Amino acid sequence: MVMEFFADWHTHTSYSDGRATPEEMVAAAARRGLAEVAITDHGPRGMFIGVRDAETYLEIKKLAGKLGEKYGVRVLVGAEANVTGLDGGLDVPREITGELDILIAGLHPQVWCRPLRETLTWILPNQVGRYISRVRDSMRNANTTALVAAVHKNPLTFVSHPGLMMAVDLDEVARACAATGCAMEINTGHHYDRDGVVQAALRWGARLVVNSDAHFPETVGDLAAGAALLDKYSVPPELVLNAGKTASKAEVVPGDKQSRVFIPPARTRSNVRLI
Repeated sequence: MVMEFFADWHTHTSYSDGRATPEEMVAAAARRGLAEVAITDHGPRGMFIGVRDAETYLEIKKLAGKLGEKYGVRVLVGAEANVTGLDGGLDVPREITGELDILIAGLHPQVWCRPLRETLTWILPNQVGRYISRVRDSMRNANTTALVAAVHKNPLTFVSHPGLMMAVDLDEVARACAATGCAMEINTGHHYDRDGVVQAALRWGARLVVNSDAHFPETVGDLAAGAALLDKYSVPPELVLNAGKTASKAEVVPGDKQSRVFIPPARTRSNVRLI
C-alpha cells in the first residue's frame, strides 16, 4: 500500500528564496488536500537566499493563523536554519526558535559562518566540491562533524536533505538522530542519495519525514517520490513523522518547549519534536 501523508513540513516563500507568498503556498496545500503545511524559510546567514533577519519568522507567524482559518489547513511556521560552523551552531537564535513550531537544520554551501574564517576553510571547499568529487569527499568528515553537532546541540525536528551538496556520513548522522529524536528528511525536491538516507535510518532506528522543499505552489505536497521510496524499503508508517495520522487527532503533550511530542492515534508515544 502506498503511504499517504497528512503534511508537508518544508516549504519556502518569497520571504527567502521561494517564488510565492505564504498565502499562495497555503492555498496550494489546501488544493493538494493536506491537513498541515509548514512555512520554513531559510535562515538569515544564507548567502542571497535567507530571510532578512531572524525576526522575519515572527512576521510570518502572525499570518499563519489567519491563513489557516481561511483555507482550512493548519499552518505551522518554522525555520530551515543554516548550520553556521563546525560547532553545530545555527543562524536562528533561541529566543526566536522558541516561538516557532518546527526547527530544521541543514548544510548549505552558501552560508556566512561563525567564526567567519570557516566560510573560507569549510564552506568554500564545499562549493568547489560541487564540481570536483575528490574535494567533495575530502570534506565529508568536517561536514559530518558540523551536522552531528547541530543535532546534539539544538532541539531539531529534522535535518534537511542530508548529503545534498555537502557530503556526510549518513550512518553517523542517523546515529545522532536516533539518539536525540531528530528525524532525517527524504526531500522530493532534490536528487541526492535518498536511498542511502532511508537505509541509514533503518539501520540505526532514526525516524524519517518526507517533504517537498517547495519553492513554487505547484510542488507543495508533491511527495509521490518519497512514498515510492518508503514502499521500496517497506518502511512502516510509524517511522515517518508526517504519515499515518491526521493532524486533527494529534495531541500535543504539555512540557518543555525544547522537546514537544505528538501522540499519533493507535500508536505508542513517539519522540517527534515540534518546538
